[in-house]
Amino acid sequence: MSDMKYWLWLTLKKGITSRKITALLEHFQSPEEVYRADEATLGKVLGLTGADIATLTNRSMESVLRVLENCRKHHIRIMTFDSPYYPKLLAEIYEPPYVLYAKCKEKIDLNTHMTLSMVGTRRCSPYGISMAEQIAYDLSRQGATVISGMAKGIDGAANTGALRGGGMSVAVLANGLDICYPPMHNTLMESIAEHGMVLSEYPPGTKPYPWNFLPRNRIITGLSWGTILVEAPKRSGAVNSAHWTNEQGRELFVVPGDVTRISAQGSNALLTEGALPVLCAEDVLEVYRGRFSNLLAANQPGEDTIRSYIPAYGKVLPQPNRTQNRKSTVAVQSVRASQLGETIQNTEPGRDLRLPKPVGLNPGEEKVYMLLSTKPIHVDVLAEQGISVAELASALTTLELKGVVQALPGKHYCLRQSH
Repeated sequence: MSDMKYWLWLTLKKGITSRKITALLEHFQSPEEVYRADEATLGKVLGLTGADIATLTNRSMESVLRVLENCRKHHIRIMTFDSPYYPKLLAEIYEPPYVLYAKCKEKIDLNTHMTLSMVGTRRCSPYGISMAEQIAYDLSRQGATVISGMAKGIDGAANTGALRGGGMSVAVLANGLDICYPPMHNTLMESIAEHGMVLSEYPPGTKPYPWNFLPRNRIITGLSWGTILVEAPKRSGAVNSAHWTNEQGRELFVVPGDVTRISAQGSNALLTEGALPVLCAEDVLEVYRGRFSNLLAANQPGEDTIRSYIPAYGKVLPQPNRTQNRKSTVAVQSVRASQLGETIQNTEPGRDLRLPKPVGLNPGEEKVYMLLSTKPIHVDVLAEQGISVAELASALTTLELKGVVQALPGKHYCLRQSH
């Protein structure tokens, strides 16, 4: 019987946590020794209950054979704690997973990669999506491997950006690898398995139970030299990841967010507690270049490896119900406008009260100008019109300096009638 079967037998035992396996391996030399131990010997291991000992003396291999068959059926690889491919960084953390399940085109040794994780909220802003995707893209272009959780929002944008950059990306799931969660990321999961690796500590058939997600975060950060938090509310899995990062003694980076957004309150608070601010990928890489220049160079993709055929993440997100979205936007903006002593009768971009177009605008400025009118419009509504956050911010700033656009309280903008 191979060592892998003993590892599976031990990790599949209900109630035998990573902490208890650590205690067992401090007492026994291998999972096989645990398998062959009698009740009296097991009773000497600190932390084991009577129920644990009864579980461990049941030597049935039925669950092991079932998992092996499911892994074969779904092309899932198995990586045990004593495998040379097991990530050394992950082995250092508290309660490491002793078995990892992996989907990848070929065996990948993460020990030969400079790994960084990127996490954030599912309910993020267009700005958050843009920053996560761009930073992950730039990290990938420089040879870093980006790890995330493939969740909707920041995680999905991070995994996508890294793949588009031509490098490798890793996704860590909170369920078995025969299940894609969220289902909308099925194509993304296939791309990650093709150009990187999808990992989980859970065997095939495990559903994405809510209680699996926080433990999953310790693996995301445990695989990484540092973690980049893009956007997260105060109570969130992403902030939990930040705490894991600090406990594991790794660097924590935060992309500053909009201080008026609830979705950025948690990440912004971490900046006041000592997290390193990040405006671009270079802010992260300069921390590691001295230590990992060889790994970055070895994994830096060539120009011909840019995967532009993978769609940008923001373009594949499900579109909201436009009618419902417009109604809610009108309601919110009407309140904001009333605070300005105005009434917004139409919040659709580029409608009503048009003014003669000024001369001397570049294409980017003209594009934004055509979305504006003399009626106030919120910046988030403008961001929904297919313009990148960076392009929008640059154009609005330039138009304001040229006296074409007026910035109003509450992140509203309108055309100046006197331009």
